[in-house]
Amino acid sequence: MNKDYSLPKAEGARLQVASGWLAIAVGFLLASGIYPLLLALARTTYEMPWKDFFYTALVLHVDFTVLWWLLAIAAVFWTLASSDKGLMWSKLAMLLVVVGGIYAAVAPLLADANPLTNNYVPMLEDNRFFRKGLYLLGCGVLILVLRAIFTISWKDLFSDEVGAVRFGIWSSAVAGLMALVALVWSYFSLHGMVEPLVGRAYYETLFWAGGHVLQFTHTLLLMVAWLWLASICGARLRGGFKPVTGLFVITLLCVLITPWPYLSREVSDPEFMSWFVWLMRDGNGVAPFFVGLMVFWGIMKGALPTKENHHLYMSLLFSVGLFALGGVLGLFIGESSTLITAHYHGSIVAVTMAFMAMTYYWLPQFGFAVPNLKWAKIQVYAYAVGQFTHIIGLAWGGGHGMKRKVVGTTQDIGVQAFITPQDLVGLGGVVAVLSGVLFAIVVLPVLIRGRKAGSAMSGEA
Repeated sequence: MNKDYSLPKAEGARLQVASGWLAIAVGFLLASGIYPLLLALARTTYEMPWKDFFYTALVLHVDFTVLWWLLAIAAVFWTLASSDKGLMWSKLAMLLVVVGGIYAAVAPLLADANPLTNNYVPMLEDNRFFRKGLYLLGCGVLILVLRAIFTISWKDLFSDEVGAVRFGIWSSAVAGLMALVALVWSYFSLHGMVEPLVGRAYYETLFWAGGHVLQFTHTLLLMVAWLWLASICGARLRGGFKPVTGLFVITLLCVLITPWPYLSREVSDPEFMSWFVWLMRDGNGVAPFFVGLMVFWGIMKGALPTKENHHLYMSLLFSVGLFALGGVLGLFIGESSTLITAHYHGSIVAVTMAFMAMTYYWLPQFGFAVPNLKWAKIQVYAYAVGQFTHIIGLAWGGGHGMKRKVVGTTQDIGVQAFITPQDLVGLGGVVAVLSGVLFAIVVLPVLIRGRKAGSAMSGEA
């Protein structure tokens, strides 16, 4: 018998809240897709005339993708794994996250942008509307993770496959809380320095630790999504739930040692920053490697894709492949170049692809209509091809010294060929963005039409 790592269907009010978070996630993913078309074009031989707009678009694209989209999907997981207690708090968090996103989106129109391309949470410096958006998002996420931590039942948490999935989701909420703790700790540490940092250096240090820890939230949920999708696709998952739970425990323990560098080093110390690079590279890479290997082997030994699950099957394989590619590229990172961009694109896009697949799966599970499977399949292949092309171009250019976060392609990287790394980056980026828009086109009409009659309380498709 195949191991089943899928959670039971939600019902009643919890179903409504999970559906709301799913709609919010798709909305912000669509919002993030408005900007990359210009970012991709700016990597081609066309000279973009709006340098400030480019960097402003880059900031909003990154923040909507790695914060609003991913955290809203995390909220779906947290809602499904929890009980019905405290759902009003989740609704309050929903309001805060949405209003925060609106503040961030309109911020460049209401005040000077002054974009800063610091890592993890790029900023619009001195833009009070953008900062308010981030504050509201942070408050909403705090409510979400606290509710998840206290309402996910520990009953049978270590007794079967479903319990293992619940533990992985619970651990992701703990990682989210620890990321917020790290952010606040860094904030007070920075303001206690004799010679305070300013500008990009300040925000780079402010978000460095919390940004690294937040990746554990995404990775834990990625592993949950892989196992869930593998179960749906009929994979023959070997080894049982105990090794999987053990891998989740290892990842959680890495999260829980976050306070140690704060107690032993200054936040501006290079060793402090290197410590978190090591934590994410080694502590956040072991579990996905083994879970990914388990899932890949299981899917190869399991049933072939069917008409109904082909888009889920291929999304799972592409997600595992993208994450593996990102991990391999990370081994070759030296000086700052687009090789770094290629590395984290592989990792983050793997998460996004798995979450897109979960969205396709959740829609009928939540009582919505089944998405158009033909277009869903096309979207999955286009997104994967676009992203693989984009990443290969970034890695190829990075190997020749192509710099990150630079507008245009006036850099002479010494590549004389019919097709250059910049061409692959631009072409792959445009294809990936258009396929991301296609995802919204496939999913949004289903969400707008609402759940089918009789499903609001039962949770059945």
